[in-house]
Amino acid sequence: MTSYSALYRFNDSGLDAFEKIFTGQIDDTIVDPVDPALVSRVQGTSGFTPSDFATANEMAQTILAAIGTANLFELLPDTGLWAWLTFVMRNQLFKKAGDGTLKVGEVHRWYPSNPNDWQKGQRHLVRMPVLLLKSLGSNADHLLCSAPSVLPEIREQLTSQQDMFNPAFQQVARALYFNDDTGALKRGAGGKSGGTPRRLAKVRQQLDVTWDLEDRESGEIIATLPVEFSRFKPGAP
Repeated sequence: MTSYSALYRFNDSGLDAFEKIFTGQIDDTIVDPVDPALVSRVQGTSGFTPSDFATANEMAQTILAAIGTANLFELLPDTGLWAWLTFVMRNQLFKKAGDGTLKVGEVHRWYPSNPNDWQKGQRHLVRMPVLLLKSLGSNADHLLCSAPSVLPEIREQLTSQQDMFNPAFQQVARALYFNDDTGALKRGAGGKSGGTPRRLAKVRQQLDVTWDLEDRESGEIIATLPVEFSRFKPGAP
């Protein structure tokens, strides 16, 4: 794996090349990710080595470590940085088609949109895991236990609105859907039936009407959930 002495951001020329690579117009091997004509160093950041990260959590931890003394929240709108990270991790995030082009899927998975657009911004495979880990710590375990290349249903459902970045709410979701013994989601947590994250997102709206979730313990919130959530509650067989 290639190691970098710091994190970099694409300038306008670099972003143009990035888009052309990810839309199959040019080959990815012709772009040097440290070419001063295409990138500049992000001040305050330290060394970074793209790896075959087992989970999005592991990837996010490594990126946060590399961000160093830089302010993550000031970097969230930095399209060039997140595009550069996506580029240098492209082989971990995306497969290649038979003709050598990247199979990148929906554009917002690879091109960093406005971070304030939650419907689009939460789909980015690099920036969103980093933001989740920084904001929620271990309360994001259920959202980050999949491979970096995967945008899991649970993350789509439970991060689509800014007010979902509530530690109390995500602590409830973690208790319901994350298996500490396996480090993975509980069986059935990725589905669409009763008690799944899709339903929890809707129930949250009802709870917000009557409760300030920040003032409640996670166990208290879980105890009030409808019976459909019983199979996911801690201690359920």
